[in-house]
Amino acid sequence: MPPDELDLQPLEGMARWLGPTLERLVFRALSMEEQARGAQRGLLHSQEAFFRRDRHAHPEIDGEAWRLELTGFAAARTFSLGDLRALPQRAVACVAECAGNGNHLMGSAGLMGQAVWEGPTATGVIEACGGAGAATHLCFRGADTLGPRGGYHYGLSIEELERSGAIVALTHGGEPLSRARGFPARLVVPGVYAMSYVKWLTRIEGLIERHRGFYNDVLYNNRRRVDGRWIKEQARWISLKSVLTRCVRVEGGWELYGWAWGGGEPIAKVEVTVDGGKTWQEARLRTVGDVLDTEQVDARRAWTEFCWRWSDPAPGAYLLTSRAFDATGRMQPEREPPDVRGHYDQVRWKWRRVVVPVD
Repeated sequence: MPPDELDLQPLEGMARWLGPTLERLVFRALSMEEQARGAQRGLLHSQEAFFRRDRHAHPEIDGEAWRLELTGFAAARTFSLGDLRALPQRAVACVAECAGNGNHLMGSAGLMGQAVWEGPTATGVIEACGGAGAATHLCFRGADTLGPRGGYHYGLSIEELERSGAIVALTHGGEPLSRARGFPARLVVPGVYAMSYVKWLTRIEGLIERHRGFYNDVLYNNRRRVDGRWIKEQARWISLKSVLTRCVRVEGGWELYGWAWGGGEPIAKVEVTVDGGKTWQEARLRTVGDVLDTEQVDARRAWTEFCWRWSDPAPGAYLLTSRAFDATGRMQPEREPPDVRGHYDQVRWKWRRVVVPVD
């Protein structure tokens, strides 16, 4: 009797080197939890099913006493949770993804998820302070104090906030944020990697130049070759990519599932290969618009789920992957760009090995 599901085994990273059980233990020691395999299908995820990447510190916050402080704008102001709820609210469905997801160490690509978040826009909160004033950049600070650098902090420009449609999220899937997900408020920046999704948000600072903190200038950086020199470049916008996530038994064969996202344009097509790239088959697509009213929810940065029926493959080992195409005709690249080095924004095809058993 064949199993109900086959393992899609990464060809690189800790999942291959250590095995799934030891990989989970190592990730947890580094304060990371990938999505469970059962959650790696579908368009939206609950808080319980969401991946986690933080620094172990999950502060306990009294929502009644909590305040969000804004400084460096036309006027300083402090907001209570009630004040933020009283502002116009915006619902956003988008991918949240760790900047290093699927790199050569974390080849399993499970540090991502998608949800509907709701709260006031970040620019709307600033407007409630009388506007940005002289500020062109911002620093967002969280309450998760740990180590000599204090709470987590990350910087963005006001232009990036406007371009992304960032919100100060108060709910996840219609429910208040849980403690592990950043209660009572977190930043959500559609289209930008989730190191920008500052949890337990307590302070927003207006700046006249970019924030030069540790996480911006040291940690989340690649190097790009420009005119023969390698220069530091911050990881930021999610590029076009896709990944196979599940292989589920159905009558007459298997269903391959996965997600395609990023690049700033709608996904037009996804192709799947089960023979190492010799031939490609077009998958069926499903979008957030199939389950949500996208006139009420901004889903411009949401992923597309794809599915392909693999009919009665012969027993044996197979090499699988997917490649995404956006509405401009651009294809997800087979390999990482040769002029970029680093662990972040990994776009290459994610190969998987699967063994089809004898019935």
